[in-house]
Amino acid sequence: MTSGRLACISENIYKLRQQDRIIGCYLYDEFDEALSRVEALMVEPGTYLPRYLLITLGGTINIQGKKVLLPIELCQSVDLGKVKTPWRKESLMNAPTAHDPKNVTMAEEELILDYFDLKPYWATEPSEETEGDDPDT
Repeated sequence: MTSGRLACISENIYKLRQQDRIIGCYLYDEFDEALSRVEALMVEPGTYLPRYLLITLGGTINIQGKKVLLPIELCQSVDLGKVKTPWRKESLMNAPTAHDPKNVTMAEEELILDYFDLKPYWATEPSEETEGDDPDT
C-alpha cells in the first residue's frame, strides 16, 4: 500500500476527507464524455492528503490500458459519483506515466507535474501573511 513518498488507497476509507472519497466515481471531461473510473488515490501517508487520481485509459479485454496519474488539482467532484477535469482523453493519453504507478518516484512525479504545467507540491510556497504588508506602499 505504501511506497516511500505516497500511499495508494483503493477504497474510500474513513481517513479520507469526505470530499476526497471519490474512488469508484467516473471521471468526465469538460464535454461530459466519460474518460475512466477512478481506481485509486495516491495520498500522503501521514495526512491522507490526495495528490493524484489513478485511472486507466483505453485498453480492451485482452489489452491493458494506460495507467495515468492525474494531479488532484485538475479534478473537481461535481456530483455523487462524478468527477470532472478540463483535460481531454487524447491529451491524457500523451501524459507521461510512472513505471509502477503505485510506487511513483519523485523524478516521475516531476515529469507528470511538468506535463500538466503544475509546480511540485513539495516545493515551498510563499507565505500569504506578507501579502499586503509592504512597508513601501
